[in-house]
Amino acid sequence: MDHRDYVRTKMPMIGIGTWQIQSEKVLYDVIDAGLRVGYRFIDTAQVYGNEPAIGRILEKLLPNHGLQRKEIWITSKVSPSNAGAKLVRKSIEKSLENLKTDYIDLMLIHWPGSTLKSEDPKNKTLREESWKVMSEMKEEGKLKAIGVSNFEICHLEELKKTSSVVPAVNQVEYHPHFHQDDLVKYCHSNNVHFQAYSSLGSPTYREKLSADPLIVELAGKYNVSIPVFLLGFAYCQGISVLPRTTNPDHAVNNYQVTKLSISQNDIDNVLVKNLDHKTCWDPRVVV
Repeated sequence: MDHRDYVRTKMPMIGIGTWQIQSEKVLYDVIDAGLRVGYRFIDTAQVYGNEPAIGRILEKLLPNHGLQRKEIWITSKVSPSNAGAKLVRKSIEKSLENLKTDYIDLMLIHWPGSTLKSEDPKNKTLREESWKVMSEMKEEGKLKAIGVSNFEICHLEELKKTSSVVPAVNQVEYHPHFHQDDLVKYCHSNNVHFQAYSSLGSPTYREKLSADPLIVELAGKYNVSIPVFLLGFAYCQGISVLPRTTNPDHAVNNYQVTKLSISQNDIDNVLVKNLDHKTCWDPRVVV
């Protein structure tokens, strides 16, 4: 099975985001509540520093919920500091060990550069080297699928020129105030699944996004909370979402998006505003 088909047929459309959650007790409670309500997808990354905790938590919780490893989807991401041929394999082997698993469902290159704000000409070479090693580990079965995060069209085009392996996923910031329609169309036309993070806006922007009069109006129209509507804006377009919360009740509430159906007309009314408020790291500065 092609790894893009693996993503298309196996990856749930909603996952538990774990960025900035360091407390193992908080992670345990959120994942426990999530598994109980129906989540089957955990999203982490090497830079989050919580892979070992997630490994221990799943080792305890899967039997409690009558689940097997194969019923859970795990995504992790290679840290920018681990980019390149010398470090990427070793770092992924460590992720496998941390997560207490023989394979990772989806491994992403977390960032197109070796640092967050980088114009280093070595970035292109490091991306190519990382992708080559990840492709090899996919063939070995240690990674079921591979993809990228925060990649712009230029980064994806470069990768296409150097490898026949097309990324299965591009995970990027996406919400009503930042939706990069050209990137969405590019991914769709190249059979790359477009996945959203920060669907509720970054912590510093969330209040402003949630106060948008149109968002408030439409959440009321569909009788859902504003977070659920914001998740639904992506989810109802076939874009998978990764809501992050430290509150188990919020995790349960967010799962309501799986029953939400927003009309195309209402989605278009949000898209037409065409705002460009990037609230997280900006990969457009990376060569």
